[in-house]
Amino acid sequence: MPLSRSQVLVASAVVVVLGAVIVLETKRELTTQAASASATTSDNMAENRLSAEEEAYAGALWPIHSGVVETSAVELTFAGVDYVTQSPDRERLGERVLKLNGVFRAAAAEAQTLAVPRSMQRVHDRYMEALSLYVNASAEMRKTADDGGLDHLLEAQSMSQRAAEDLLIVGDVLWPGEHKPN
Repeated sequence: MPLSRSQVLVASAVVVVLGAVIVLETKRELTTQAASASATTSDNMAENRLSAEEEAYAGALWPIHSGVVETSAVELTFAGVDYVTQSPDRERLGERVLKLNGVFRAAAAEAQTLAVPRSMQRVHDRYMEALSLYVNASAEMRKTADDGGLDHLLEAQSMSQRAAEDLLIVGDVLWPGEHKPN
């Protein structure tokens, strides 16, 4: 059943407001959590200098992160926005998020195989939690494809927001020079 014009407008407004809240909250949280993350790592890492073992871990995780996770996270967000604003096709949404769910699961499985230095265990655990949130967010979004309920999109957006915040904090530790969107 297609969405009415008023439903599309309300959902679009919700997406815009959520986007604004996400940007503001992420900026605020990043400052607080980055300081906290630095306090839980070694003095060497607080100065953004990684040991050879830590560098090897960061280098092994980078292709998973930059080549798969970042792109798929953006695709997940756009799948929801597209559904609400352009194409309320539940079957199309279902196919997109099912594919992304598999991508996030595969990325988590690959990241889980990496050798993690003891000093990086907290960082790795946070990265794995972010991937788990993306898996859960894509599964939640799939529920919209099943029943048409927009509440699933909002819940998925909340999970994606938390995952994105975690990835920013991990990125500050592992790849401090990586470009971060404003």
